[in-house]
Amino acid sequence: MKYLLMAYTSVTGWDEMDPSSPEFLEICAFYAALGEELSATGELVLTEGLDHPALTRTVRRVDGRAAVVDGPYAESKEVAASFAILDVSGVERALEIAARITEATGDDIEVRPIGSGPE
Repeated sequence: MKYLLMAYTSVTGWDEMDPSSPEFLEICAFYAALGEELSATGELVLTEGLDHPALTRTVRRVDGRAAVVDGPYAESKEVAASFAILDVSGVERALEIAARITEATGDDIEVRPIGSGPE
């Protein structure tokens, strides 16, 4: 079964992140090792980090028409930082992987099944 894992972090944490710090490099090493492990087991479909939330745009209906607006909203406390698509045996395995990510990074991880569509 496929699952989408979305990692969320605080905007403040993102802005204060130092890519040369030992903590950041440790998180990068963790993600690299996890990616290798999940690739070897065939569970990793895709994973990507996202760019700074200030670059985000949202398309929404305004007055009956699609309009592009800046987003996420400034009052957002947490923003999406990365995502992964996994193909695992079930929700327990997806939650196990998400817990490892949270323990290593401190980020919240949303685990959402990817629907197979109408049957």
